[in-house]
Amino acid sequence: MPIKKNVKKSIVSFLSVILAVIIAFGGCLAFRFYGNVPKMQNSYDEIYSDEQISLNVPSNGIFSILKINDTHFFNGKCDRDIKTLHYLKKVLERTPCDLIIVDGDLVDGFNLKPSYDKYNAISEFAQLIESYNIPWTFAPGNNDGEIDGDNEDVITYMMRYDHFICRNDHDIDGSMQFFIDLKYKNSLAHSIAILDSNARKIRAIGPYDYIKESQAQWLVDNMRDVKTSVFFHMPTPAFEEAYNEGIRYAGFPFSDAYPIGDIKENKLFDNLIENHKNITLLSAAHIHSDNMCSYYNDRYYQLSSFSGYTASHDESMPPSCTYITIDVKQSNTKDMYTFEKIEDK
Repeated sequence: MPIKKNVKKSIVSFLSVILAVIIAFGGCLAFRFYGNVPKMQNSYDEIYSDEQISLNVPSNGIFSILKINDTHFFNGKCDRDIKTLHYLKKVLERTPCDLIIVDGDLVDGFNLKPSYDKYNAISEFAQLIESYNIPWTFAPGNNDGEIDGDNEDVITYMMRYDHFICRNDHDIDGSMQFFIDLKYKNSLAHSIAILDSNARKIRAIGPYDYIKESQAQWLVDNMRDVKTSVFFHMPTPAFEEAYNEGIRYAGFPFSDAYPIGDIKENKLFDNLIENHKNITLLSAAHIHSDNMCSYYNDRYYQLSSFSGYTASHDESMPPSCTYITIDVKQSNTKDMYTFEKIEDK
C-alpha cells in the first residue's frame, strides 16, 4: 500500500510541475503577444487624418525611391543587425532619393528569445533613416506584427519620428493605406499608393492572409487621374504571370527558389485592378530570393529581394535594396521607370 501511495504522489507531483510549466509558458505567450509593447508617444487614431500627403518632384521631373524590405532586424544590436545597418548606411550615403519605402518585414516575426527586441531594432533603423532628412513610410509585412504588438503598434511607434509619413481610412481592412501625391510644377503628376497586404489568418501561426476586397475597392475608388505606383509586401499571382509571360527588365535575374504566386486569394486583388490602366507599377517584396521585374499588360511588376543579413536566405546571395526612378514627364509607362538593384558588395 505505501508503495502505491508513493507512486500516486509522484504522479500528482509530476503533473503539477507540467501544469505549472504550461501555465507559465501560456502567461509568457500572452505577455509577448499582447503586453510587451512600450509606452507610446502617439495614438494610432492619429493615422485617420483628412490631410492628403503630397511631395514635390524635383525640377528635372524625376522622382526617386529607395525601397528597403525584409531586413528582419532582431534587436538592433546583434552582429547581423549591425552589419545590415552598416550596409544601409552605405546605400544611403551614395544613393540620394526623394522617398524611402520600407516595404514590410522590417523586424523578425514570431520570436520568443529573451534578447529579441523589435522596438529597439525599429529605433536603431529609424534613427539612421532620420539622419538623412528624407521622408519615409512603411507598408506592413507579414512578420512585423506577429509578436510584441501588432502592425498598429509598430506604426504608432514609428509616428514619433519627424520624417515618417502615414495615413489610413476608416472602415477598410489593414493598418496602412494612403496615397502620396507627387506634384510637378504645382500640378499633380503621379501618385504612389501604400497598401497593407495583411499578415496571417491566425496571428503568427496561421496561413498567409491576403489583400481584402475593401482594400482593393478603396484603391480603385480613390485613385487619382494620373499614373499610379502601388507598393505592398506580399505579391499576388499576377507577379508569376508577369515573370512567365512579360518582358523581363534587364539586370534583374530571378531565382525562383521560393514560390511567387502561392497566396492564391490575392487573385481577388488582381481581378479588381486588372482593367485600371492608371496602375502602372505593382511593387512587392516577401520572397527571399533574387529580384524580379517584368513589363506585362501595360504595367511593371517588380519584386525585391531581402535587404538584411538577419533574413533567412541563400548565404551566397548578398542583401540588396531597390532604387526606382519615376520620370513624371513621360507618358509611355514602359519608359517612365528605371529599376536598379543595389547589392552589398
